[in-house]
Amino acid sequence: MEASSHQASKHTLPEQTVITAADGYELAASVYAPLVPNRHVILLNSGTGVKRGYYHKFASFLASKGFTVVTYDYRGIGDSLRVAIQDFDTSISEWGEKDCVAALDWVHERFPEKRLTVVGHSAGGKIPGFAHNNVYISSLVTVAVPNSYWGLWHWWGRRGYFLFVQFIMPALSHLLSYFPSRFFGLGENYPKGVALEWSRWSRRRAYLLHPKRGHFPNYFDEFRGDILALSFTDDIVATGAAAEAFMRFYANAENHTHWHINPKEHGIESIGHSGYFREACLSLWKQLAEWIEAH
Repeated sequence: MEASSHQASKHTLPEQTVITAADGYELAASVYAPLVPNRHVILLNSGTGVKRGYYHKFASFLASKGFTVVTYDYRGIGDSLRVAIQDFDTSISEWGEKDCVAALDWVHERFPEKRLTVVGHSAGGKIPGFAHNNVYISSLVTVAVPNSYWGLWHWWGRRGYFLFVQFIMPALSHLLSYFPSRFFGLGENYPKGVALEWSRWSRRRAYLLHPKRGHFPNYFDEFRGDILALSFTDDIVATGAAAEAFMRFYANAENHTHWHINPKEHGIESIGHSGYFREACLSLWKQLAEWIEAH
């Protein structure tokens, strides 16, 4: 009897490996190898401050469907942080320029015959735009990836978020030499530069492409594959408008598709900003697997 997707997701043990960036920095990574491989490989880019282990059940499910899946920790996060966080600095753009570049090269070298899809959660959907080799990507799936400009938040949260990015985030980052995101329920603590970049970008609608506050060079215009944006009606961070706005930064994508999902219509109590990767969303995972298979 064929194992159910639920059962299969519990028995896929990844191989642990290391991806070495061009500057010599070693990134902890995991490879989920399917028993019966299909023609696709998926690189999973984590959200800000999220360890790769958070995506284990999601990656295991995809492997049970024939996809080879690679997850990794950015420098300064999870198993890729090897000193006290206040003694280490990096930025979101550096995660793209160095870590995502290294991961894309690593995947392309080992699976050159497979079509490469990047699934990016939150910041993980942004950093391919800083990777000069994003030409390797056949399709990009952004999960809860917003233009984080404060004005795109729900009206009732805008003032609080503006105060957060304008004052609280930079003040604490300078005071502590890191940002205590655990205290705010935002995952692992952030290296100082990550928080300061987030703060700077979020003050303008042009966000990370703002001519003065953005980051250059970038390679958003170089991406030519298909893009699918997933957003959720109960996500106060990546609202439908914010997700749509960010997807459009990949202006030269072959096709832009946006699924704005109401969890309750799928029998799911809530998803929010990070809940998509919990097993309650199994039915949505199946839909995504079908989309990736078709692209």
